[in-house]
Amino acid sequence: MAGEVLQPSSDFLLDTGIIIWHLRNDKRAHDLLDFLQEIGELSVSAITYMEILIGCQPHEEESTRLFFDRVPPLIVSQEVAEKAASLIRKYQTVFGKDNPRQFPDALIAATAWQRHGVLVTLNTRQFAKTPISELKIQAIEQDAEDWVSLLKQHTP
Repeated sequence: MAGEVLQPSSDFLLDTGIIIWHLRNDKRAHDLLDFLQEIGELSVSAITYMEILIGCQPHEEESTRLFFDRVPPLIVSQEVAEKAASLIRKYQTVFGKDNPRQFPDALIAATAWQRHGVLVTLNTRQFAKTPISELKIQAIEQDAEDWVSLLKQHTP
């Protein structure tokens, strides 16, 4: 359900790309996180944490750890793993059953599903292909000048 109306007091699960831009001091990402914190709670998957650590440069380690101290990663439980497997089987065009590189995205999406939260992502290509009835997704066009104004169009 991409582009669905954002509800205040929602749990917003941040996808990896948004955190990368935040850690690189992108104003759009900072403004987005500020806005989302005003209307709900931020969360991240342990998979996102892993992806960030893999690409983290030595000079980024301190700011990365500080961010994850404020927004602790959520564990991948058995329920999340089962939901991810279900998403992979049902939405092969999105999560690529034959492409294990898409499995982390399925685990991140399943974390949002398990928490009844909104997955906030810059991955418009992947999530625009097929509606995923189990998820609330807010896909943001990465090249947009102002990510918050895009979201405000979907906020009551």
